[in-house]
Amino acid sequence: MPTKMRRSLLGYLPVDSPIFSLHPMTRLLFLLIVSAYPMIVRLPELNVAGSIFMLALFRVSKVDLRVIKNYKMAFVNLFFVIAIAYTFFGGYNPDYRVLIELGPVKVCWENLRWAMVVYIQLIFAILIMIFFLSTMRERDIVVGLRALRVPFVLAYMAGLALRSIGLSIIDFNTIREAEKARALDLQALPFSEKVKKFGMYIVPLVALAIRRSDEVSNALDSRGFRFTGLKSGKRTDYILSKYRMTKLDYAVLAGMGVFLAGIILISIYTDWLALESSLLYRI
Repeated sequence: MPTKMRRSLLGYLPVDSPIFSLHPMTRLLFLLIVSAYPMIVRLPELNVAGSIFMLALFRVSKVDLRVIKNYKMAFVNLFFVIAIAYTFFGGYNPDYRVLIELGPVKVCWENLRWAMVVYIQLIFAILIMIFFLSTMRERDIVVGLRALRVPFVLAYMAGLALRSIGLSIIDFNTIREAEKARALDLQALPFSEKVKKFGMYIVPLVALAIRRSDEVSNALDSRGFRFTGLKSGKRTDYILSKYRMTKLDYAVLAGMGVFLAGIILISIYTDWLALESSLLYRI
């Protein structure tokens, strides 16, 4: 018997996924709270552990891990951008250990170390965002924001903004399929040409995004939506009434809050999370 699927912002998810047992507000706060971890913690070992935890969460929530493969080139490009930025513009100190000299440019271990620290942080943050978009719908975002007493207009605008991310990915896949239909084999291209190709996708993606935003604007206008009067009369939240917070929601929120508070206190009063404690700084 085929598995029933539910559309999310980034793809499809089985309707029996354990993540759907949580209230949309809990899932929304997961993004807001857990996203603070990689910004507070710079210790690469902990960020690697966080990335492994997110991959395990993907598995438990029945999110297809193949969705991450769609971003492998983005991960590679991100690494090269960060490495180049820190190598050429990371500065130089006489105490730095020079690994190689490329003309006037000195590639130092300290700059590469900083590049690795920043890259690992970003990978953790990106995995959090991919998980959020893979498990949330536009409706869930609106319900979560309304549960936090955010005005309906602002909640709906936030839902549309995040929905546009999923639509942009669909547009990107459409462009890729059009290239394949014209016998363009990306796998056969050298790496430099692949990077150049991904840069050329920006123009059609921006054009499609502008056209889609105009279509959405016309659709909202035809249905009588007006983005004015944020303090207008009370609006009945019919969808919100269909969701109830459970003990599991309160337990998850309490766990995330306690963990975040613990990290903040440890960062303030101890040096356990300092970069100097990392193995990279002992090399």
